[in-house]
Amino acid sequence: MADAENPVIVVTGASRGIGKGIAVEFGARGATVYVVGRSAAGVSGMSPTGEALPGSIEEAADAVTAAGGKGIPVACDMANDAEIRALFERVERESGRVDILVNNAASLHSDMGRRPFWEASVRLADIIDVGLRCHHVASHTAAPLLIRGGRGLIVNISFYGNAKVHDPAYYAAKAGLDKLASVYAEDFTPFGVAAISLWPGYVKTERAEMIAGDRMEELAGMSLESVRYCGRVIGALWDDPDMMALTGKTLIAAELGERYGVSDLEGFSPKSLRDLYGSPHPQFDLA
Repeated sequence: MADAENPVIVVTGASRGIGKGIAVEFGARGATVYVVGRSAAGVSGMSPTGEALPGSIEEAADAVTAAGGKGIPVACDMANDAEIRALFERVERESGRVDILVNNAASLHSDMGRRPFWEASVRLADIIDVGLRCHHVASHTAAPLLIRGGRGLIVNISFYGNAKVHDPAYYAAKAGLDKLASVYAEDFTPFGVAAISLWPGYVKTERAEMIAGDRMEELAGMSLESVRYCGRVIGALWDDPDMMALTGKTLIAAELGERYGVSDLEGFSPKSLRDLYGSPHPQFDLA
């Protein structure tokens, strides 16, 4: 059965950034967290400008354990279906179930944001594989383990569809995640498993800091979310006895935080970017 207080959670793309923040936040509540990513020890991720990014799944798992949980690093190439199957086979052997699956992995490229899009590398289309397809494969593979607990949650980390600061393939992948959550809800509802798509705001990740450089203090005035804020609002959703009322929806993290009275680490409440970047599709919108 699902353990509301000490859930088993799988977070993909958890070497750094939002994924790591979610993992550590759940570690602080005593969860068993499978920290999934390609950046294993000695295998560095790359920034959009080609620089090595800090962090590894081992370091993130250690941070989960230090926070009070059980961090388990799992090297997995989310572009490889066999490795995704192996991931959940391991989770089943060791934990017997999955309570929460956070689909967060993405393939990012140094040309993101370049216009017109055809002058950027066609490799940006990879985000449709690692950013959309891989999450459907993960959800498909994890389904029996989510159902087994009697209560579960799938969270697709998406983004505002009208922000227009990235490549078209990025937005196609994010729109796909919103639709997947909606359709998943139809099949999972009888089993007590909720599926939502979550839109963070601008987040102070390692990658963002490397891009912004000396402008980070200036950008701080934009109410940047910490990497752990999404973990806090997901935790509040998981604690909600009426969680299933939100299944199938695309939720804005700042609005979900307001709903549950959740603040960020710095003690401020991030603001929704709905007025700036638009609303979720009316079919998926909670408003």
